[in-house]
This record gives sequence, C-alpha cells and structure tokens, in this order.
Amino acid sequence: MNAKPTPGVRVRMTGEFLRNTGQFAGQDAHARWIVQECSCGLCKGGRFVAVNERSVDNPDAARHINIHNLERCR
Repeated sequence: MNAKPTPGVRVRMTGEFLRNTGQFAGQDAHARWIVQECSCGLCKGGRFVAVNERSVDNPDAARHINIHNLERCR
C-alpha cells in the first residue's frame, strides 16, 4: 500500500511480506484488521497505521503495522 488507508478500511498483510518473513502459514497470514484512528507519533509520520488488535509489547496500546506491508481486503 503506497497511501495511508483511512480508518475503517479492512487490511491484511501482503503475500510478498508474509513469504519474505516466513509467516505465510502463520497466524498473521490469515488475520484481517480494521484500521483505527490514531494520533501517535508512528501514525502521524504516515508510515504506520493502528489496527483493531492490541500490541504484544503494550496491551494498553493498539498494534501498529507499516503500510507497505498491508493491502486492502474484503
């Protein structure tokens, strides 16, 4: 994805990213997320979006994913 998706858009990891990182058969290969509104520094920079999943490192925060590793889905 070259443009930052707007909140409410459904996304998934790209097949290319999953293959390159060895995650093609893992949990993230089947995951789908909805982009959430976020005003943190990562999201303001434009390279990341927050999704409707909690962060593994900080359960009080949303998971953030680089937009170049995502594609829109149904």
